[in-house]
Amino acid sequence: MPATMKAAIYAGPGDIRIEDYPMPDQPAAGELLVRIRACGVCGSDVTDWYMTPRAPLVWGHEPAGDVIAIGEGVTSFAVGDRVAIHHHVPCMVCDFCMHGHYTQCPTFKKTRLYPAGMAEFVRIPAEIVERDILKIPDGMSYEIAALVEPIACCVRALDRADIRQGDTVLIVGAGFNGITMAMLAPHWGANKVAILDRLPVRITRAQSLGMTVFNVDDADLTDQVKTWADGVGPHAVMVTASNEKALNMAFDMVAPGGTLLLYAPTNPDYKWALNTNRVLFQEVNIKGTYSAGPFDTRRTMALLKDKLIDAQSLITHRFPIMEADKAWHLTKAAGDSLKVMVEFS
Repeated sequence: MPATMKAAIYAGPGDIRIEDYPMPDQPAAGELLVRIRACGVCGSDVTDWYMTPRAPLVWGHEPAGDVIAIGEGVTSFAVGDRVAIHHHVPCMVCDFCMHGHYTQCPTFKKTRLYPAGMAEFVRIPAEIVERDILKIPDGMSYEIAALVEPIACCVRALDRADIRQGDTVLIVGAGFNGITMAMLAPHWGANKVAILDRLPVRITRAQSLGMTVFNVDDADLTDQVKTWADGVGPHAVMVTASNEKALNMAFDMVAPGGTLLLYAPTNPDYKWALNTNRVLFQEVNIKGTYSAGPFDTRRTMALLKDKLIDAQSLITHRFPIMEADKAWHLTKAAGDSLKVMVEFS
């Protein structure tokens, strides 16, 4: 094995470098060493307030690849297996896990890949090998398998939005997460699904996928949405945009008794001025959702295997690892891209 490998480094805001990086050690007991074949770029990868405190670091957490070495005691995987990799895993037995809050588990927060998904080789710790590495089905490409993690986050979000049969669901933002949620919501029982955005390219894409779309900048937007939602308002409003206008707009539109789901994080210093009187008297449910757990990734792999959605249409751009900086900046621009994929030879 070589002493170094290529990896994409986040050095600071806008400063993405492709460098030689030390190879991971050979896998210890229970671990795997995986050669990465594809890794998606996540919105969190391009969120500077989230990334900068940890810089410099190898980034990326949506990888898929080939097992090239196994540690002592590993029996569920063999060299040559193709795998989709989750980057964190819960213990499954603590109080958080027993209540379904897997992403709040201390084990979830401390487990991670070494060094990260945007590297040619990754060592997988034993906890993740045991609980959340999935074999890629025959016929599924690496790039589709790399969608397991981000789509699993949307799967968990739809669960937390309390969608029931016949509901109306409104999604704020027609980026990757918004489009994915809109594709999936009918499988959760939603009778009507609509998506909001203002960028013409995103509106056109959503329409081309057969989705009902509203323009955020329309003066009568609230009336349009209320009429569409049977004169009451959506049962669930899912916010994939992290700004004050999106939050306030979503809160104003959700129906009495409905659920407002916060998917995209705001800056940690931001404080939202909320009309708590409406929350109480109209029984509005406000929930957050963060990442995904082992049940979500397994359900996602199943829906991808069964082709319940057109996953291929979610991947709009591809770059080789030596151009991972372009992939990062394209995702940061939040324009005509959905999922930007970095590919490894």
